[in-house]
This record gives sequence, C-alpha cells and structure tokens, in this order.
Amino acid sequence: MKKKFFMVIGLGRFGSYIARTLVSMNAEVLAVDKNIDTVQVMYSEIPNCVACDTANMLALKKLDVKSIDHAIIAIGNSLQDSILTITNLKQLGVPQITVRADKEEYKQIYELIGATDIIIPEVASAISLANAVMSDTLLDYKELGAGYALVNVNVGINVDKTLMKLDLRNQFGINIVGIQKGGKTDKFYIPRGTDKLEKGDVVVCVGKKTDVKKFDDFLNS
Repeated sequence: MKKKFFMVIGLGRFGSYIARTLVSMNAEVLAVDKNIDTVQVMYSEIPNCVACDTANMLALKKLDVKSIDHAIIAIGNSLQDSILTITNLKQLGVPQITVRADKEEYKQIYELIGATDIIIPEVASAISLANAVMSDTLLDYKELGAGYALVNVNVGINVDKTLMKLDLRNQFGINIVGIQKGGKTDKFYIPRGTDKLEKGDVVVCVGKKTDVKKFDDFLNS
C-alpha cells in the first residue's frame, strides 16, 4: 500500500496536535502555517514544516501540493482563508480535504465548495463526552455519521461463546474491529472468529448507536 502524504495547514493547538500525531504514526507530513514564528517553533518536531499563505494560489503552487493525498485545514479562526484554501487545493487536484469548522453554519459552505470532511472539534468532543458519561462501560465514543459510531466498550462478563457463534452482525448489527486484552492498549489485536470475550477486555466496535447500546447492555447486564 502506498504511504499517504498528509498536509496540515494551520499550526495552532488543534493543527499542531494533528501534525505531531501523524508524525508519531510514521506518516509523511507537510506542516504549513503562514506565521514564520509558528513554523520555527514547530520545525524541531516536524522537519517538513514551511511558512506559506495557502489562501494565496501563487504561494501555494510553490509547494509540492500535487503529491498530497489528504489535506487537513485547521485554520479555524478565518472563514475567508479556509474558503480560499479549500478552493485552491481543489483546483490543484488534492483528492481529500478535511476542514476544521469553528461554527456549525460554516459546515454547509465548506461542503458546497468541495471539502470532503468537516470537523467541528467542540461538537465532536461534546457528543463523545455526553455518550461516555451516560454509561460507565462506554469508554470512548466517536460519531461516524448516518447514525453510526465507533465505540470502545468494556466487557463486564465472561462470554462462553466464540465470536463466530455469537454472530454479532446478525444478533446485534455491530462489527468488532479490535480487542484490547485486559483493557490494555499495548495488547490490542484484530479479532478472529474463534476468540472469546473475557471480563476486563475492551472491544472496539462499529455500528448504529442503538445497536451499540444493545451490545453494551449484553456485555454489562
């Protein structure tokens, strides 16, 4: 599989955290901010870090944008700069563009001009927290859209049946994409049909929110 090349634009707290995380995951990252002082601070952590006003097409063309697979726009505090940056990246052929929106009303604007994904950090955090505090056994919760969510669920019982016999997709409408044995992140693995769930495990599952709730009730009744 070809290694993806990310471009993170806007190196405030949100953007710099994304850039650092991608680098820590061994991704190829071009970090960009129009403030030279910000770039100089980040350079020690992200060598491929440049100063550029991405709202300016002439300036953006000087970067190696054609090789970018996914651009993440984290400017946040400037609607005009975000709009111009999205438009410029689309014209230069960047296939995937994720944009941070500070206001709900910006979301439709970004979608109309070609953003492929829009993130409203405060809304996402609030939804995750609200769902997590509703249950002590839902440890992490991420909205995926269309009624679906990616959820970490604590296992409160020993389940005698294997995953294959449980037939979770038909019984609960969910898919398990990972298991943290004993709840430990360093013991994460992709499950097999012969695996059994044990008390203290954490399962990472995907499904409709109502179905995930039923699965949570089954594991923690």
